[in-house]
Amino acid sequence: MIRIVVLYPNTNQNWFNREYYTCHHIPLAMENLEPYGLKKFEFDIGIAGMEGPAPYLAIGYLTFTSLDHFQKGMAAKGKILMDDMSNYTRDVIVQIGETVELLKTT
Repeated sequence: MIRIVVLYPNTNQNWFNREYYTCHHIPLAMENLEPYGLKKFEFDIGIAGMEGPAPYLAIGYLTFTSLDHFQKGMAAKGKILMDDMSNYTRDVIVQIGETVELLKTT
C-alpha cells in the first residue's frame, strides 16, 4: 500500500474551502480514482501547531494499492482533479510514501 499525502500550507497567500473540498472534490477524486486502486480518502483540518497556528490548513491522505495504480490513475484522470483545485485552494505540496504498519489494533 502507498499513501499520498497532500499538504495545504497555511500561508498568507493560501486559502482552503472545506465545504467545497468535502462536498465536491473528495467525491470527484473517489469517483475517478477508485477504479485505479484508491482504497481510502481521509483528511484533517489544521487547528493549531505546537506553539501557534497550524502549519497546514488541511492535510489529505489517499491510500492506494500500489504506486503503479496511482500513477495510472493520475495519468488518466489527474487533469480533472488538478483543474478542480482552484475551487478550494491555491497551493499544495504532495508526498508519496510507502505505508509501514508498526502497530495493529483490533
